[in-house]
Amino acid sequence: MENKNDNFKEKFLNYSPDEFPNGALVTNDSKIIVYVNSYFTTELLWKVDDIVGKNIDILLTKPSCIFFQSYIIPTLSHEKKCEEMQLTIFNARGIRIPITVNAAVGEDGYVYWSFFNSSKRDQLYDELIKARERLIETTDELKLLASIDDLTGLLNRREMKYQSNLALKDVLSEQHLAGLLILDIDHFKKINDTYGHLEGDRVLKKLGQLLISQSEKTDLVSRFGGEEFLIFRPNTNRDDMLLFCKKLHVLMADIVVGTISLKGSVGVSFFSERMTFDDVFTQADSALYNAKELGRNRTEIYSNN
Repeated sequence: MENKNDNFKEKFLNYSPDEFPNGALVTNDSKIIVYVNSYFTTELLWKVDDIVGKNIDILLTKPSCIFFQSYIIPTLSHEKKCEEMQLTIFNARGIRIPITVNAAVGEDGYVYWSFFNSSKRDQLYDELIKARERLIETTDELKLLASIDDLTGLLNRREMKYQSNLALKDVLSEQHLAGLLILDIDHFKKINDTYGHLEGDRVLKKLGQLLISQSEKTDLVSRFGGEEFLIFRPNTNRDDMLLFCKKLHVLMADIVVGTISLKGSVGVSFFSERMTFDDVFTQADSALYNAKELGRNRTEIYSNN
């Protein structure tokens, strides 16, 4: 009875390197190509006579040729094989094709090479890189959206507290005097009730733009909620802060609602050692309350006396 394994062996013996869907190439110890399979003619469009008998360098791009000489040849000399080397070769039309190469030195001293076209792998890498870049951009956009106030473009409440606490560490370590002011628009509800919420939104936007334009680059400016704005000033003092607030009162009056100039009340407090953002906010809020109690449209600095 005929042995099934014998049939496979007989069939296998009839195969040649031309049957495989990859390039097969043999070089001698002088790196001269002595054999190529049909992959080089069908897929890479080379004529056999144009490459057999030539140095293997004829196939390689200049960077690949340098890598071939400086790494692959020494590796083969020492290890007798190399695997998954990345090279770029030319086809007969001069088109660059990325390939993955395995090679081994045979007992006869010839080097047996297998070339695998890795164009699709490189395309996949490119797509993965682009997908990663898109993901980073989307993440940055989401972070930005999560940190700003939609209406005014200023920092929102959460981001203000987060960034102020970060800035506060620097201020305390460098022993700078930092201040926090809370500005609340006087009688803002009356603006909404009289002129509508669209007009109220316009006023909030204009005031936000004003605060940004008058603040230093190191200041943190926030719409903390409703008609309440916060400014964290990391390098200031009492006189500087009062001058800044006085300027804001004057410029706010240029924002007109109907026939009335916009006005606001301001509470100020300063950071000192071991104080948290919440501590200073509470003090500035107390000063704001005093400003309103004293008739509004004024600035009060917190005092514990």
